[in-house]
Amino acid sequence: MRSIAALCLLAACGVDQPTPELSATASDLSAAVKQQRYTLIRDSAAEMGMHNAALLAGIATSETGLAHCQSEATYACPGPASSSCNGGPVIAGSADGPCSLQQGGLGMFQFDAGTYAQTVAAYGPDILTVSGNTAQAVWFVNDKVILDINGVKDWLAANDWLDGIVMQAGTPRLERWATLMACRYNGCCATSTLCTTRANGYRDNALASFTDMGAAFWKTSDRCASIPADGVIDERSACYVAGGDPRYWRQETVGYAGTSEWTGTTSNAAAANFGEWIIKPGAPGSYHLEVNLSGAVGTSKKASYEIAHAGMVDHVVIDQTSSTDFVALGDFDFAGTGDEHVFLGDNTGEPGTSNTKVAFDAIRVTSLDGGGGSGSGDPGGAGTGGCASSRDSGGALALLLALPMFRRRGRRQPKT
Repeated sequence: MRSIAALCLLAACGVDQPTPELSATASDLSAAVKQQRYTLIRDSAAEMGMHNAALLAGIATSETGLAHCQSEATYACPGPASSSCNGGPVIAGSADGPCSLQQGGLGMFQFDAGTYAQTVAAYGPDILTVSGNTAQAVWFVNDKVILDINGVKDWLAANDWLDGIVMQAGTPRLERWATLMACRYNGCCATSTLCTTRANGYRDNALASFTDMGAAFWKTSDRCASIPADGVIDERSACYVAGGDPRYWRQETVGYAGTSEWTGTTSNAAAANFGEWIIKPGAPGSYHLEVNLSGAVGTSKKASYEIAHAGMVDHVVIDQTSSTDFVALGDFDFAGTGDEHVFLGDNTGEPGTSNTKVAFDAIRVTSLDGGGGSGSGDPGGAGTGGCASSRDSGGALALLLALPMFRRRGRRQPKT
């Protein structure tokens, strides 16, 4: 069962709470390693749908000076061994007592759920890697925006709020974010001089990171420019968003191009973890959509794919055990503008107690009228377990009742 993040000060909380223990001391990183960390932060945020990653770089700079390994900041405690540190110890904080107590926060973003062993148990072993530590930080910031910012009710809305922060000192939303981080990262929620100083540190380090690499480096909002030439949009690609807590994503070495992912299903009303394939045809056109089931990972019989296209939303339910090939979602008209996508959430209606897996792999987009994203599949095939064409012989949309365009705005709930 997933634990819900408590609404309390960081110092009093357990899991989900990093600890700001190392911010006063700079690390010794080469320019190359520093850029490598910036790049990882930027790309990790982008694949999770956040495009203002200099904010995250500001947190990492405030906490550890971008250091992840104890060898990069020898003043810190040595944590557990990490593959990101060539088998050496990850950086660990020392504010909770002597290093021998093993109670400090771990990694570049200083996640802490008690002792080192408790932190690894809470977040999984990936928390010791620089990529896993970074992905968890994306989720942490997103989750705290949902909790604390009025009107922000889900993952996508939180990303929109963060992306709307203008990276200039004094802008109201940047100041609000900095105050939020001081409260949620430090437990410093008052208007005291100390709390103001800590908030200013997050703000100033974020601005310094943005300036350090330049606006062009940090810009990722346009990374999905068009449907790929072969029509295939794979998971974790430029036109894919993986939303939700990284602790509940599982990677597999089977599927299209040898990769796929899955998470457990829930019977909650709203999705906690989800995948979104972004469709960018560039111009109006008709397309045949398919989803790959070749990984044979998914056991969900009720995977509900939401297709947002040309101002409408259709839903197609797929039995993920029905095939080991591409399966048709149907034929759809796309406007080539606005928010057009395929969305799959973990809220299939199959309860978490059923140990059912919903899989996320490639989709294939095939033009039916000679447009981009030609793909290589048979545009007329319905596929085992799929649905018939959404257009009848007269060309009218007839797959499902067309609904008004919407984004899920329900609170992302933990899995049960």
